Amino acid sequence: NGTHIRGDVNVLMVGDPSTAKSQLLRYVLRIAPLAIATTGRGSSGVGLTAAVVADKDSGERRLEAGAMVLADRGVVCIDEFDKMTDVDRVAIHEVMEQQTVTVAKAGIHTTLNARCSVLAAANPVYGRYDPKRPPHQNIALPDSLLSRFDLLFIVTDSMDEARDRAISAHVLRMHRYVPPGVEPGQPLPDMLDQGLGTASLLAAMNGPDASADGAARPCTVFEPFNEYLHAGVAAAPPRRGRGRPARNVAPKREVLSTEFLRRFLYFAKNMVRPVLADAAADDLARAYAELRAQASGQGIEGRGATGAVQTTTPVTARTLETLIRLATAHAKLRLSTTVDAEDAEVAKGLLRFALFKEKPATAQRQSRASRRKAKRVRTSDDDTVSDISSDEDVVSDHAADQADQGGLRPMQTAQPVEPESAMDVDEISADRLALFKTQLSKAMGERRLDASTSPWSFPEPFVSIINDGLAGHPVFSLAEAEHALQAMEAENRLMFRDNMIIMM
Repeated sequence: NGTHIRGDVNVLMVGDPSTAKSQLLRYVLRIAPLAIATTGRGSSGVGLTAAVVADKDSGERRLEAGAMVLADRGVVCIDEFDKMTDVDRVAIHEVMEQQTVTVAKAGIHTTLNARCSVLAAANPVYGRYDPKRPPHQNIALPDSLLSRFDLLFIVTDSMDEARDRAISAHVLRMHRYVPPGVEPGQPLPDMLDQGLGTASLLAAMNGPDASADGAARPCTVFEPFNEYLHAGVAAAPPRRGRGRPARNVAPKREVLSTEFLRRFLYFAKNMVRPVLADAAADDLARAYAELRAQASGQGIEGRGATGAVQTTTPVTARTLETLIRLATAHAKLRLSTTVDAEDAEVAKGLLRFALFKEKPATAQRQSRASRRKAKRVRTSDDDTVSDISSDEDVVSDHAADQADQGGLRPMQTAQPVEPESAMDVDEISADRLALFKTQLSKAMGERRLDASTSPWSFPEPFVSIINDGLAGHPVFSLAEAEHALQAMEAENRLMFRDNMIIMM
C-alpha cells in the first residue's frame, strides 16, 4: 500500500568506560563497504542531516548533505552519543525511522534519502552503570529515541579473574606485534582511510575480467593464524575423516580474513532477498505478544502474571518490526531465500537478551556445565594449570586412575560431588523454594548476608551461606540455587545477572 518500512537495524551500546565500545565502532568502519564516523560532541543536527549554505560569490543558497545522507545504504557510527544536545538528537528522529531528511528552508523544499544503519555508543548517567538503579535512570535518553533503536546492549565491566587474564594477555600480545616489513617503533597509518567504497568493492569482485582501473584483488577466506593478533581464537574441533580417528588430527585455528568478511556482508545484504514464510510470521507474532505480556507483567492469557518487569527499551509496535528485521538479517547470513522458523527463534532470543538480559537455553546449559566442571577439578598448586576438557569422560577416567593407585594425591582435596539427580534439576519444587527463601531471610537477619553490601557473588560464598544450618534437609545444589534465584527474580524480589545477586 506504499507504506515505507525501515529495513536497517539500529543498535545502541550503553556501558562502562574502557569496555572496547569505540574499538567495536572502529572495526565496523573497517568491514563496512560504506561507513561514516562521527562523535556526539562534534556533531550537530544539520551536520548529521542537511544544511543550507549561501554561496559567497553569487549569494545563492545551496543544500549540503550531512553525514547520514552521505551514508545512504551504509552505516553511521556515532561515538559519545550521550554528549549530544537534545536539539541535535531530535533532528535525527526522522532519519532513524523514516530514513529520509525533509528540508524546508530558504525557499528549498526537498526530501533526501538517508537509508542507513545507526551504530551508537554512549556512557551511563553516572559514568558507570549502576545495577541497583532501573535502566531508564542509567540511560538519560527519551523513550521516543530509545524505541527507534532495535537493540540496546548494556556493556558492564564485571570482574572475572580468568577473563581479565585473557584480556591482559591479548592486549600485551597486540603491543608486541610488528607487521611484516615494518621497523619496530615506526608509526603505522590509520586503517580507517583504506576502506572500500561500493564502486571499488564491486570492481574488486568482478574477477580477472575487471578493467585496469578496478583490478580484482586476491581474496582468501582464511588468513594465517598469528599468536599475537588472534590470541582469543579457539581451536576448531577436528573433523572426522573416513577410516581415520579424529584424535590424530591436529586442531586448526581458522580466522576469517577482513577482505572476505567485507565481501560476504556486501553480498548477503544486497544480493539475497528472503521472503517471510507463514510459519515464521506466526512465530514472530506470537513472540511479540509474549514480549508485550512479559514487559507489562500481565502474563499470557491471564497466566504467569508477575507485575511490571523492567526493560532496557520500551516494548512498542516497533518491536514487531524489529523481530522481522532481525529474522530477515539471520536468513540473509544463511544465504536463504526464505525466513524460516529457526530465524524467528534466533531473533526472539536476541531480543529477549537485549530487553530482559535473558540468555538462551543452550547458553544457560553451557554456563551451568562449565561451572560444574570447574567445581569438580581444583588444584592447590598455583604453578600447575589443570585443563578442563569438554568431554566429561576425561575427568571420570582421571579420577578412576587415581582411585586404582590408592586414593587421591595429598596435594588435592576431595570435593563433595553432588548427585547427578540434584545437578540436572530442571526446576525447583515449591517446598524447596520456600525453604530457600527462609534460609535467605535467616541469613539476612543474622547479618551473614548484608543487603547494604549487595551485590553478592554467586555461587560462592552465597550457596555456602544458604546451606549453613540446614538441619534435617538436603543441601541446595548449584542448579537448585540458580532456579530459586530465577524464581525470586520473576517475583521482582531480587536481580540475578552475571553471577551477581542484587536485592531489590
